[in-house]
Amino acid sequence: MDRTKAQGRIAKLREEIWQLNRAYFIENRSDVSEDVRDSLKQELRSLEEAFPDLITEDSPTQRVGAPLDGRLPKVRHLTKKESLQDIFSEAELTEWEEQLVRALGGEQKAFEHIVELKIDGLNVSLVYERAKGQEDKQARGISYDLVRAVTRGNGIEGEDITHTIRTIESIPLSIALPTTNHQLPTCLEISGEVYMPKAALQKLNADLPEEDRFANPRNAAAGSVRQLDPSVAAARDLRMLCYALDEASAEALELRSQKSILDFFHAHGVPTHREYHLCHNPHEVQSTYREWEKRREKLPFDIDGVVIKVNDRRLQRELGSTAKAPRWARAYKFPAEQKTAQILDIQLQVGRTGAVTPVAHLTPTLVAGSTVTRATLHNADEIERLDVRIGDTAIVRKAGDIIPEVVEVLKNLRPQSSKPFHFPKHCPSCGSTLVRPEGEVVHRCESPQCGAVRQERIEHFASRYALNIEGLGKETVAELLAADLVSDPGDIFFLAAEDLLGLPLFKERKTEKLLAAIDRARRIPLDHLLFGLGIRHIGRETAEILSKSLPWPEHTLNIEEKENAALQTSLFGAGTKTVEIQGITMEDMAKTLQSTTVETIAGLSGIGPAVAESLTEWIAGEDHRALLHKLGNGGVIALLPKGSGVRQVFAGKTFVLTGTLPALGREEAKAMIKDRGGKVSSAVSKKTDYVLSGEDAGSKLRDAKDLGVTIISEEEFRSML
Repeated sequence: MDRTKAQGRIAKLREEIWQLNRAYFIENRSDVSEDVRDSLKQELRSLEEAFPDLITEDSPTQRVGAPLDGRLPKVRHLTKKESLQDIFSEAELTEWEEQLVRALGGEQKAFEHIVELKIDGLNVSLVYERAKGQEDKQARGISYDLVRAVTRGNGIEGEDITHTIRTIESIPLSIALPTTNHQLPTCLEISGEVYMPKAALQKLNADLPEEDRFANPRNAAAGSVRQLDPSVAAARDLRMLCYALDEASAEALELRSQKSILDFFHAHGVPTHREYHLCHNPHEVQSTYREWEKRREKLPFDIDGVVIKVNDRRLQRELGSTAKAPRWARAYKFPAEQKTAQILDIQLQVGRTGAVTPVAHLTPTLVAGSTVTRATLHNADEIERLDVRIGDTAIVRKAGDIIPEVVEVLKNLRPQSSKPFHFPKHCPSCGSTLVRPEGEVVHRCESPQCGAVRQERIEHFASRYALNIEGLGKETVAELLAADLVSDPGDIFFLAAEDLLGLPLFKERKTEKLLAAIDRARRIPLDHLLFGLGIRHIGRETAEILSKSLPWPEHTLNIEEKENAALQTSLFGAGTKTVEIQGITMEDMAKTLQSTTVETIAGLSGIGPAVAESLTEWIAGEDHRALLHKLGNGGVIALLPKGSGVRQVFAGKTFVLTGTLPALGREEAKAMIKDRGGKVSSAVSKKTDYVLSGEDAGSKLRDAKDLGVTIISEEEFRSML
């Protein structure tokens, strides 16, 4: 980006951030998530680092906190309030550690880090002054009374919220210090986070009209302490956890480490979170971070990361601070669930069913622990609803923690030259006219000759949970299509060594391995084949239900197959032997699908009308029946599900598996449950009947105990079979 474009982008980012800050800090409203505000600040900071002459004193990167509300009295802080610099990865943690070592003389010194929770609350400073009439030492000690509570504000001055903070029962109204031989401070300035527990927010929102409900506990806490009537705050379950003491007081009290400050608070009734960790190297810090990342949902309050501090206060002083942040501390934030990225382009992606999906190509951004460069826009209606344009700044998240998607566009950051995106009328692969069936939101390419559809269908057919043909990935499929060796999945089973050895990607070893994988795929479980055919609405679970529930013919097939097929392939030849297989031919499969009515299929447990209609429409297609015929000629046999005739002892029961099962293994245990009529879920709920727990069980075991779900061992599970 050149200087002129950077200057314009910086101006827009500053304005957007200040508007979002005002909504968040002053109006107690979250227009976007905290992750999104962080993402915008990161982009602004990067641009200012690239163009330092464009930095101004009023930039959000040069200030602490937010503007003051104006309703509450302004109070100057006794000491300037700093904000913490954020890090988001282990690499940044290591880089910071190296900076510390260099700053402390360039040699690796043995110093501790203390890791505390980063509570998502409102930063508040409490000022305690020595009680009147206690200027002299007394045997019973010196009492300090709470005289003021101030929000962080802009770091220099904040809002006086003493009237509401005094209603928080966990905050002591006075602190007694024992008399000593050294000079006690005249006042104490203690800082921490005011927050609202998650349960308290649920209770509060339940009593509020929908339009007045708070989006998160942090907003609820901020709105509560800013109430002019303290009785409103008193009626809400506010808490505070403290972590900082002013420099002068810490020196006077001879508190030489961050740990000693936390212990001092605890000893004198000042609320702190006691599960801090002392770490001696970045590896221990990273392990602590990972531990809290796993445990965060179990906490009664929100955290968005951990705070890492050099424990020794002498080293803290030696390291000092920048203009706004201490060099000796970092906020290590959890992976953002939402981030911002610029849309560089919008392109169409053609799937195996011909569905055309618009995809936004993005500036690389780290979302939930991985770098995202593309995000789905779902369909034309979604693009229109969001008004997504090339050049926009978008909020991106991972749908279901897996698939990146665009959820919102920040229109204030939109370039003036942007134009609405018009969904193309023709397939980007074959040029055929796209069709949008009535009642659907998806555009489709219905051309049987579409190269993109063929590529996706064959890739899906060979994928892990379908026929699992190792070596038949994207590049290999593309080469086979280009060489006109395959046009549909059935052609795979007619490939010969002489066809492959002449292709650029194929050498003798690769050819041998691929043909061996294809041979193995000729005996495939029926549910894998149903899934691999790529029939609309038929995923893995639906395919499994159909394989067990449709009236497939039950008989034993006498099949000739190669001896030692795992070692000998068609490349070198192999002997044959006759084996008995419990399976069905492709001819039987086609007859069963053709003779089963829509009503019969739709009436199966777990199957609805959409699946039934899709399956019957698929088998009605002449080209699909021709595909099954070709697969049959290629030697493909569908293996019937194991467990036919097994007592359905788990019918109607839901299991959750956690930990390692040494004897059975998780996949075998899942198969046993399903063969006996049970269901396997990924999460524990009140509807779970059993949690099968193995070695090193994780959070699911804790969930089961909390919900009172029956927990069984592998041995107990075996006894139930």
